[in-house]
Amino acid sequence: MDAEAFERLVAAGRADPAVARLAARIGRGVTFERDGRAHVVVAGPAADVVVQAPAQVWDAMLAPLPAPGHQSFGAAQRAEPRLRVVAEPLAWAQALPMLERLIEAMRAAAHPVRDDDAELDLDRLDCRHRRIRWSDGRDTWVYEEAAGDPSQPVMLCLHTAGADARQWHGVMTDAALGRRWRMVAFDMPSHGRSPPPPGWRGEPWQLTAALYLDVITAWMDASGLQRVAVTGCSMGAAIGLAFLARRAPRAHGAILLETPWRSPGRRNDFLDHPAVHGGRFGAAWVQALLSPHSPAAHRRRATWIYAQSAPGVYEGDLAFYSDEFDAAHYTGDIDTRRTPLWLMTGDYDYSATPADTRKVAAAVPGAQFMQLDGFGHFPMTEDPQRLLAHFRPAADALRATIAP
Repeated sequence: MDAEAFERLVAAGRADPAVARLAARIGRGVTFERDGRAHVVVAGPAADVVVQAPAQVWDAMLAPLPAPGHQSFGAAQRAEPRLRVVAEPLAWAQALPMLERLIEAMRAAAHPVRDDDAELDLDRLDCRHRRIRWSDGRDTWVYEEAAGDPSQPVMLCLHTAGADARQWHGVMTDAALGRRWRMVAFDMPSHGRSPPPPGWRGEPWQLTAALYLDVITAWMDASGLQRVAVTGCSMGAAIGLAFLARRAPRAHGAILLETPWRSPGRRNDFLDHPAVHGGRFGAAWVQALLSPHSPAAHRRRATWIYAQSAPGVYEGDLAFYSDEFDAAHYTGDIDTRRTPLWLMTGDYDYSATPADTRKVAAAVPGAQFMQLDGFGHFPMTEDPQRLLAHFRPAADALRATIAP
């Protein structure tokens, strides 16, 4: 691609409605430099944000299906040493939502693809609020959704940091799974449609492993469930390991997606900052983790869920996922003869990499690991139909270990 072609792609990306809206309100000058030549993205009194990279890096990012590490602005900034961002941290944070969307829009302009809506059969869902009692005696409400045969064992679907149960709709509503499982998901307190806990006076949400295990156990008790199977992703996978290790008598086993060994660096002050739009920044923070192989409509849904997170909730969850969690605290206490464990991780994920999850599997004798090629950090949300080809066999194998 020559400089003129790159300039045309910048203009085409800039014309994208979402990019145009963000660019009109950013209040920052933004420039791309390709082999030293400047391409103005947003004009301003000064170039507050300059992204510098050689042509080979830009071409890799704008390929039809970029390789892992080049699928997004955030991925390239992390993995590509030849890409340099010249900006004050606040200017970078304010520009990030536009930069992520702009790269995607430029790629779509260079390589047009069919962008169909991804329909989900939400008629299958039964929805309600349930009162739970925490170990300290407080009562609170959590919102839950369920699908599948109520006579079958429950598979509890645990959402990621800063999100809610909607992430699991594409898996929960699968008819084949529903014949052998009752698929249930709830929004953690302060997430999605669950209110903050009693006594909340506006203080920041702060999640810990102990609190998370308490909520799961309280929900099971309120639901009259002695044991459940667990499936979770990212933060939900991290607590899934803890659940198998610390609550083994209450677990049938687990199918965990994007399980980290540790995931430092995901917590960021700009997730809850007075000068940064938290919803847009949080959505951009996770957009970088999505796979370009996943349908665009599902990718948009994944980021939309994050854009609706309440202030401080995502950052508060990361206190557990990114700061506290260490798989080494749990792997030695998991017995797969009692609680079978399947682990699956996408190759585009840099928050919980396949290498991380392989390390977890190696530390748990009997755990089964699968690398999900072409998936990002949210397989159940960004490409549920393709995930089901891998998820159903694991769910069938787990179901076979449970008495009819």
